[in-house]
Formats: sequence, C-alpha cells, structure tokens
Amino acid sequence: MTQKLYLDQPYQTAFEATVVSSRALDAGTHEVVLDRTLFYPESGGQLSDAGQLGAARVTDVKEGDDESVLHTVQGPAPTSGEIAGTIDWARRFDHMQQHTGQHVLSRAFIEAAQLPTVSFHMGDETCTIDLEGSGFDDAAARRAEDLANHVVAENRPISVSLVPVAELAQLDLRRKVPEGVTIARIVSVRDFDAIPCCGTHVRSTGELGLVKVLRAERVKQLHRVHFKVGQRALDDYREKHGIVQTLAQRLTTSAGDLMHKVERLTDESQAAAKRAKQLTQRLAQAQKPSLLQGASTVGTHRVVVYRDADAALVRALATELQAEPGTVALLGADDGTVVCATARDLTIDLATTASALARELGGSGGGKGGFAQLKLENGARVDELLARMRTYVSERLS
Repeated sequence: MTQKLYLDQPYQTAFEATVVSSRALDAGTHEVVLDRTLFYPESGGQLSDAGQLGAARVTDVKEGDDESVLHTVQGPAPTSGEIAGTIDWARRFDHMQQHTGQHVLSRAFIEAAQLPTVSFHMGDETCTIDLEGSGFDDAAARRAEDLANHVVAENRPISVSLVPVAELAQLDLRRKVPEGVTIARIVSVRDFDAIPCCGTHVRSTGELGLVKVLRAERVKQLHRVHFKVGQRALDDYREKHGIVQTLAQRLTTSAGDLMHKVERLTDESQAAAKRAKQLTQRLAQAQKPSLLQGASTVGTHRVVVYRDADAALVRALATELQAEPGTVALLGADDGTVVCATARDLTIDLATTASALARELGGSGGGKGGFAQLKLENGARVDELLARMRTYVSERLS
C-alpha cells in the first residue's frame, strides 16, 4: 500500500520516499512502487501527474490492485533506498483547474437545466462531461456557463473532508458514494456543490479563472459538452482571437462584421463555383465532337485518349462521352486525376484493372464496372497509366 500524499497536499511539489519495488518493463522503462507519493495516478476521469523521480522521468502513474501506486519511469530507475520526487506543477495545477471546474460546471447544469453529469473525461487539450436529460440546448449551455463563472467570481472556498457514510444523509451530494465505502472523501464548493471525489482540487473557485463551454454533441442518448478551464480557456481565447483578428485584417473588415463578410464571400464563391461548373460542362460539350472525330477505332468502337490541364474538365468530358454508344474514354489531368469510362452499352470492367494500375504507380482510387476515378501522386505518370489502359481496352474490344 502506498501513502497517497496528493490527497492532503495537492499544492506540494516535492517529496522524499522509500523504494518498495522496481521492475523493468522494456528497454529504458521501469515500474516503481514507493512507500509514499505525491504523484496522482490516472483515475476518476483525471489524468496522471508527471515529473521526476530521482534522475528518471515519470511518464505515467496508475493505481495497483493492492492500493499501491505504480510509477512508470524512463531513465536511470531507482531500485532501492530513499528517492526524491518532484511534480510537474504546471501540469498538476492545470489538472486541478480542470477537475474543480468540472465540479462547478456539472452542478451549474443541474441548477440551470436539470441535466446531471454521468461521466467526466479529462484530455490533454479539452475536457468533456456527458449530460443526461432532455433539457439541453444552446440557451441551457449559456445559463450553465454563466452560473459557473458567477461562482468563480465569488471566489467560494473549496474544502475536502472525510465523512463517515452514516453521516452523509445530511449532505446534498451530487453523486452517490460507491458501494463498500465506509469513509467518504467529500469535495465541497461552499453552498453550491458536494460530491465524493478522490481528485486534486484548488482551494477556491477564484483560482479557476474562467470556465468556457466550447461545443456540444449528441453521443447516443447523452449530451457531450466540451469545455476548458483556467489557463486552457485563456489560451483558447487568445488563439481564436488571433484567428479572428487575422481574418478581419485579410478581409478588410471589423471583427464584429466578420461573420457577415464571410457569409457574403461564401455565397459569392458558391455562385461562382456553380457558374464555373456550368461553363466547364458547356466546354466539354463543345469539345466532344472533335474528340470523337479524333478517336482511334477498334472494330466498331471508339477509344478516346485525352490529356488536359484541368481535372474538372476531364470529369465533365467523361460524363459527356459516356453518353456516346460504343465509346471508351481514357482521360487524364495534370494534377494526377485520371477518369476511365465506357459508354453504357459496353460491359468492359475498367474499374478493377485501372485501380490496380493506379496502386502500382503510387496512386489510389476506385470505381465499379465501366467507370473508375483515380489519383496519381506523380502527375508525370498519367500518360503511362493512360497508355496501359489503352492497351487493356484494345485487347478487350478486339
């Protein structure tokens, strides 16, 4: 059993301990058990601590079956005797902010929309809570976020206490104590939230700085809310603010008018793309007669082999030539796009052979039956593929 110093000393960053055991996992990696530790093991949705154990770097921490704490280290591994450990404080405090912020936000969703949290996950970038209930919408998320930040601004104290299970009835706990627990560790935000929890937490809500809901998604029957707290939230704001400012400058507008400008440019772009597609199709229709006239013949069939700089035109030409009975079109573009298509009255399997050739030449793509669309990474090999497909088609039509 390992004495878990992190439960009572979350702000402590250095400690000394005795090595209980050490075993090699693989080259340069060991698993070390100490008699006492400040390193928090991954559990309850919270990520593990990192830091140094002697000259070795702690990369992972987990709980063992016998209430021990298993430290995975890289570097010179301690095998016995006394050892000094140091916590990565920036990582620890970030986790304290995220976990405490989750407590506050989860209670806020109950108060704002009667949406209880059924699970919590802390990631290296963002955190999530899964909410149960039917009252979730954007307005509910804003209400919960506002309430959470109101509690942050009030700088309410946060306390940790050990409470016998028999005395828990007098507490308004957000979640039940697990079966078999006789003494519960209760984390409380004064006059707001109380919950059994073995994570590390800040001393007061003011240390959270900011709680920001980022987005939400539906996951089965639950609402998954992505959020950031504290420095993560500030960093997120800085990044997005920088993006908004850069876009506003490039589009010669204000940040407040950016959405309107983007919507207008999007509408214009979609209209231009639609017009370009129409013009490309008209160009393909205009080119079709000359391509058919210049096509080689195999028996009663025509084979069009054509190369153009524009992939969109190549695709449009394939559509036009497919409508011509007895015609096979083998078309390539400078960007590596290749389209192989037969008229609808032919039964040649182009897709299987063309796809295999594309892979052989370092490309990809596929299709079915008489149609294949491919992409070669090396545009210079387009002519090679077209030539080999020309030979294949001639053999099938002869």
